[in-house]
Amino acid sequence: MDDIVRDILEIGKLLYEKGYIVATDGNISALIDQKRIIITPSGLRKEKLSEDDLVVVDRNGNIVKGKHKPSSEIYMHLGIYEKRKDVRAIIHAHPPHATAYSFVMPREYTPQLVETRDLVGKINFVPYREPGTQDLAMEVREKIKDSLALVLHKHGVVVGGKDLWDAFSRLERLEFEMKIRMMRRSFT
Repeated sequence: MDDIVRDILEIGKLLYEKGYIVATDGNISALIDQKRIIITPSGLRKEKLSEDDLVVVDRNGNIVKGKHKPSSEIYMHLGIYEKRKDVRAIIHAHPPHATAYSFVMPREYTPQLVETRDLVGKINFVPYREPGTQDLAMEVREKIKDSLALVLHKHGVVVGGKDLWDAFSRLERLEFEMKIRMMRRSFT
């Protein structure tokens, strides 16, 4: 579990440094085993987290260990783990290009860059639902069935992976694709 904790803390800093989150935005989780999930807390800055700030929950979202409340998006994470047995880590962030694109995105998107297509695959679109709600969790749970990368209307992205670095790479590729897409539009 030490590796998972170290990776969550490092990725929390990277998300902030790269501008994929601001203030207390975003959340990160990973499976510890088949019964427990470690997740970032609600309301704390991800670039300043310590091991003591992380929260361990069971598959129902009940706190097993930790002094903070888990992320308000806990049910979105739990739904993804339930639906996708191949996902062992999840990152939800608000990268600016992908978030901006969420306002005009079609119902799904096939990446144009070969590298993004190879790593990310099809990107599904999730219609707006209030953040932190069961409605959002249910919508994400449905859309994650055939895509490891989702763009949430007016709310950022959520990506899954076989581990935290796989999920982070998927997030980076997705944001890079959206940045190139927007830059390309300025040339036409």
